[in-house]
Amino acid sequence: MSENKSSSNWTRRSFIKAMGLGGAAGSALVLSGCGDTDIINEVDLEVRKEKVEPNVDPQDYVRPGIEMYYASTCRQCPAGCGVHARIREGRVLKLEGNPVSDVNHGRLCPMGQAGLQSHYNPDRLTKPMLRKGGKLVEISWDEAEDVLRKNLGRKNAKLAWLSGATSGHHRALVDAYLAAAGAKNHFVFDTLPPAVGHAANQEMFGSYMPRLDFDKAKLIVSFGADFLGTWMSPVQFSSQYAEFRNAPRGTLVQIEPKMTLTGANADRWIPARPGTEGHLALALASLLVQKSEYADRVPADVVASLKDVNVDEVAKLCDIPVERIHHLHHLMIDRSPSLVLSGASAEGVQHGSETARAILMLNVLLGNVGETILPRSEDPFPALAPRMGGWSEVKAMVDGLNKGSFDTVVVFGSNPLYQAPDFMHADKAFDKAKFRISFSMFPDETTMACDLVLPVHSYLEEWNTTMPAYAATDGYLGLQQPVMNPVFGSHATRSFGDLMLDVLKHMDPNFKQWDSYQAYVMGALWTMRPALVKQYKPSVPGQTEEEAFKQGILSDGFVQMKVAKAAKIEAKVSAVTLPAEKANANYPFRLIPSARLGLWDGRHANVPWLQELPDQLTEVVWDSWIEIHPKTAEKLGVITGDVVQVESSAGKAKVKVVVFPGIHPDAVAIPLGQGHTEYGRYAKGVGVNPFSILAALFDGKTGELATYATDVKVAKIESRGKLVTLANGDLVLESNTSTQAGRELVKTTTAENFDLTEKGA
Repeated sequence: MSENKSSSNWTRRSFIKAMGLGGAAGSALVLSGCGDTDIINEVDLEVRKEKVEPNVDPQDYVRPGIEMYYASTCRQCPAGCGVHARIREGRVLKLEGNPVSDVNHGRLCPMGQAGLQSHYNPDRLTKPMLRKGGKLVEISWDEAEDVLRKNLGRKNAKLAWLSGATSGHHRALVDAYLAAAGAKNHFVFDTLPPAVGHAANQEMFGSYMPRLDFDKAKLIVSFGADFLGTWMSPVQFSSQYAEFRNAPRGTLVQIEPKMTLTGANADRWIPARPGTEGHLALALASLLVQKSEYADRVPADVVASLKDVNVDEVAKLCDIPVERIHHLHHLMIDRSPSLVLSGASAEGVQHGSETARAILMLNVLLGNVGETILPRSEDPFPALAPRMGGWSEVKAMVDGLNKGSFDTVVVFGSNPLYQAPDFMHADKAFDKAKFRISFSMFPDETTMACDLVLPVHSYLEEWNTTMPAYAATDGYLGLQQPVMNPVFGSHATRSFGDLMLDVLKHMDPNFKQWDSYQAYVMGALWTMRPALVKQYKPSVPGQTEEEAFKQGILSDGFVQMKVAKAAKIEAKVSAVTLPAEKANANYPFRLIPSARLGLWDGRHANVPWLQELPDQLTEVVWDSWIEIHPKTAEKLGVITGDVVQVESSAGKAKVKVVVFPGIHPDAVAIPLGQGHTEYGRYAKGVGVNPFSILAALFDGKTGELATYATDVKVAKIESRGKLVTLANGDLVLESNTSTQAGRELVKTTTAENFDLTEKGA
């Protein structure tokens, strides 16, 4: 059997690879399609001759007062939740979760609900800009595309591409472009995905993110994994957590230095001294291996290393009563199977990899592997799989710029000039590139430092596919479709996919067979239909198979791919050695840069709905603050509302105090999200960014920035100021605090009160 070639000398295998459909499933597609007729002639020429129209066509679809719904995928974070967009008169009015999506089962978090405020945001970029004479000036799209092709439409091994977490056909298209350009420098930077935990999972379980079965667990012990707030896929985990809480009711224990949303929902919240979580895990493991039924599950050298752990000393180190450690040990034995999770506060230290391995080892000792920790099937199309990235990648890009390794930088979906700590000097490194290009919706810090700025569609205006960061079901691929015409018109913003496809056409004529990114995505999905679980057949007279397929997948909002049966997990456990924790006399407090559901890592600071969303624990809005334990506040002589200076070895920041009992006395916490110097009217100049003062400390194994390892000192510099909250009680600052809870919202008055009667009003 031989492969046929199209007139452009593209083999069937090359064609499939170009659409991101390589891998085992792609090979099956190649084999299943072999025959006398080439797939390009049979399918894609048919697709090409179709008339491409917007999905929302006012002449055909608008019915005054009648609502319509379109299925798509949320892009507010890497979780990839399915959404239903409610449309009326050609405008999207509301987003809700897609009830048949395996990611979120009809639920949607506040960030997903606020997607409309990003979509309709008045600060969106609507004109391409080019730096001339040191200043960005507006240019036409014709000129912008000429400049884009001039700088990207050529071979260039010194090109660096930086993107946020990526997957699906955006990833496939970028990879195809970089291959055509001869560039191998694709950096992925997202601040929150647990790169250290992923590496530990890969080492121990052979999968960067095994499947977690909350339903089967009777006990969850989480070391800082905020799975109800910001960890991986919080909407999905919230649904699983609800099942976990059903009868028989599961027990949740949360161990962390600063209370998260998950900690606030726990049956037992244990505030551990920052950086000691790994020691606590080893102490629990040492108690377990005293019984042979647990010791037999790990190698003998691991058991020997655990027998040296002194539980009483660990209790003092962690600042946890020793009785509580023993109680937790017995709870682990009594409530089986269980699930032990490792999260950001545990992993974000210089020995984060060792800490994560110590925590995950508890799952092996407790027999959770194969019960609540389940294997993953191999990705059927690896080119579409999610790349989460991390701090080590943005550091590598900055180092490359400083060395002169890159002359052109392209940024899409990432904002390193805001997120990178000051010690990295990312702005100075960025200046060393000869030409910088940004595909962006908003004037963020990185975009405004670029030489060419290209305004792109929102995810509610563009075609794409997304593979979730974590999915309970293997083989899930979310479909993104435009739910309305572009808000500002196609003359203002463009599809990222269309822009890059146009560049590729000039570099490789084979890509000319797709006249739009929509055709590229839909052609890829049509080609991969033999690899899908669900097959769509014509349901009305005269409907073709291709029409039925497209209608079916657009209605569902996702496709489910066939996957091979997952192999059994074979856990690999090795002895863990942790360094002794040392107090820092000059900087006595550990800084916790805490992520929160809403502003996330700062990407949603320009959304007023989310600025108005009260913090789930302190209920502060529109501001930054520092959380300090009451005992620590008493020693420092501060109360809620005072302004303090927080100083690390790398920098300092001024911020208001919130006295908060949900934090260890040796820690202070500043929430992420504020401190923008650009990014539109709702974000610019509000609060501080705790990332900026992080010290240059890294995990020794992965090279990830140790975001929870910076020590600081705190000093009062001003007395009480205004603090806007939505609370009663401790956070209310008497007469000089603006609050909503408990205030009289409506007052009656007369014209005399305004002295208007004398003026004839």
